Amino acid sequence: MYGDLAPRGAEFRVQILKQENFTMNNSRKFGVRRFCVLSLMIFFSLMLRAQQDNNSTVSEDVLIRETNYTARISKDAFIITVSRGDEVVFQTGGPQNSAMNLDFSKDGKPQHVSRLKKVEKNGDMYVLNYATTHKEVDARVELRAEPDVLHVKSWILYSASSPVPSAAIKLEPSGQWFGGGFQGWRDPLVLPLNDARIAKKWFLADENTQGTPFWYSTKGIAVWVRTSYDFQYSVNAEANGTPDGLLRIEIPLASELRYDILLAPDLRQVLQRIVKEIGYPKTTPPAEYFKLPIYTTWVEHKTGVSQQKVLEYANNIHKNNLPCGVIEIDDRWETRYGDMQFDAVKFPDPKAMIAELHKLGYKVTLWVHPFVNPDSETFQQHQNDGWLMHDRSGKLMLTRWWNGPATIWDITNPKAAAEFRRRLQALQTQYGFDGFKFDGADVDFMGTDAVPFKNITTAQYPDIYNTEVTAHFTYNETRVGIYSQPLGIVQRLIDKHSIWTNANGLLSLIPEASLSSVRGFQYLMPDMVGGNQYDNDVIDKELIIRWSQASALMPLLQFSWGPWHFDQEAVDRARDASQLHILFAPYVYELATKARTTGEPILAPLWYQAPKDTNTYKIVDEYMVGEDVVVAPVLIKGATSRDIYLPAGSWRDYNTGQSQKGGEWLKNYSAPLDKLPLFVRDGSAVSQQVKYPGRP
Repeated sequence: MYGDLAPRGAEFRVQILKQENFTMNNSRKFGVRRFCVLSLMIFFSLMLRAQQDNNSTVSEDVLIRETNYTARISKDAFIITVSRGDEVVFQTGGPQNSAMNLDFSKDGKPQHVSRLKKVEKNGDMYVLNYATTHKEVDARVELRAEPDVLHVKSWILYSASSPVPSAAIKLEPSGQWFGGGFQGWRDPLVLPLNDARIAKKWFLADENTQGTPFWYSTKGIAVWVRTSYDFQYSVNAEANGTPDGLLRIEIPLASELRYDILLAPDLRQVLQRIVKEIGYPKTTPPAEYFKLPIYTTWVEHKTGVSQQKVLEYANNIHKNNLPCGVIEIDDRWETRYGDMQFDAVKFPDPKAMIAELHKLGYKVTLWVHPFVNPDSETFQQHQNDGWLMHDRSGKLMLTRWWNGPATIWDITNPKAAAEFRRRLQALQTQYGFDGFKFDGADVDFMGTDAVPFKNITTAQYPDIYNTEVTAHFTYNETRVGIYSQPLGIVQRLIDKHSIWTNANGLLSLIPEASLSSVRGFQYLMPDMVGGNQYDNDVIDKELIIRWSQASALMPLLQFSWGPWHFDQEAVDRARDASQLHILFAPYVYELATKARTTGEPILAPLWYQAPKDTNTYKIVDEYMVGEDVVVAPVLIKGATSRDIYLPAGSWRDYNTGQSQKGGEWLKNYSAPLDKLPLFVRDGSAVSQQVKYPGRP
């Protein structure tokens, strides 16, 4: 409202000073007059200063020089450019791109940061104040530099409401990108991300809470989102009919977007740094858990499982001479979800059932979850004691899971967590269970209006669930986890579809397992061999054989659909995969125990062990176990050969004993249905443990 006065501030001050020379007849009037004059002078001076500040512009880009990099922050827009020597290794979007940092919408129009108004340096922090293309909106950026990381905080400032803070990161300058998490229930999983097309989605809620919010590149660059809320992101979103070449991040649930830009010599070292900061596993599951396959009732019986069917299932495994260490009883064993009470019709004597399974030599685990349906006694009896999650109205929060409406246990309440564990321990004491398969606890099941006992975000609930529940049981398996790596729990991949493709089928198994493993979940379970037969998917003989081979050397191995449904060959191949898993179990368990002090993955993509070898960057159908084993399964229906790449070194084909030189491709390598291409590094310790053809 004072815009018309401020430009005339200097003129007014001169006029006022002239008027002070006149003679006052009344001293009291003079004092009042002088006070008014001084007040007007101060007022117009402040208005003039405000006008000058608003129109001020920093004339040069901001340069931040560190030992290992130089960061340039543009004066014309909030663009970050990071260089090592003369090479640009990181850059955010600019005017030529479809998006830039801190883009926003206002008055129905796209807006963006326009110019740098002011820079302050407070200790080791740079504070940048930007104008935007909207006169009522400003932007603020705080930067703190360390030798190997640039910490970034950014805000869009507007008094009425806060536009969504965002970042737009160019993919190309940093090389090939990896990371994030699960890419979608029926969406193709594509790596490197430079080749992917991921439309805007919630990082956790749309990805089944399997992901830690960082991405990393072949030039040793990583971007790690530090704001503890779920956020939306896209990769190569469509712009004018073509991919935009950007990783875009938007955080609608918070006013601040905070992220780190990390730098290391290569992608392995940048991952090692992140995993070390998150924390190495503090414990390791039992050796037998790694050694013997798990058989779960889920695909075999779905919710029709019963005591009789469990025993028939176990006897089929036993009579077909299939190695098995754990029988897992899945949904639905409860009368009502949330009460943790066996359905007496389906399971007339659970204790006797488990005793019989133990006699066959099997451990027994039980599927459990944090959901409490409204028809349960638990829901009715615990409305007000803080055990269950409430909403802002003070009533029990309701969400919808795959078995109907429910609330969830408020595990942030120590009393609720203790009661939840007590109920699980009671199942162990009463019936003899050895452990549990923990399902649910995804961020999308904790409603936006949830009011937990502790002040947490929805993104923090899964890790609290794992800390307060999962980690308390030796034989555990969980499907969610963001920062649960230090707990040393078993992480199972999201349910797979019984298809060959990379749309959450067999072709997605290795890249997804690799992403989980290198982000610190070393104790990985790759879901069930053959997938889950959802929708109209059907497991066929070839699929289950090739899937069992692909999973054979992963840290844990899990079956469900019985291979005896096909023929003897299917049973024999499942047994072969299981025996191979057992043969390499001592090597795998050695890696598992070392992970507590090194943080190194058991399973890893080839580029992790050979980060400078550009041939490895786009290989998504092979994996390594430690540094000395390469697994190259056939993942294409009908194929009996494939191209295989071996990293530098001397390798030996496990199936033939033939020596192979690394650092080159083996074209059309024979891989009939009964063979898993598998190579062991010559001279390694594991090479002395395995028996090749012709070796005594």
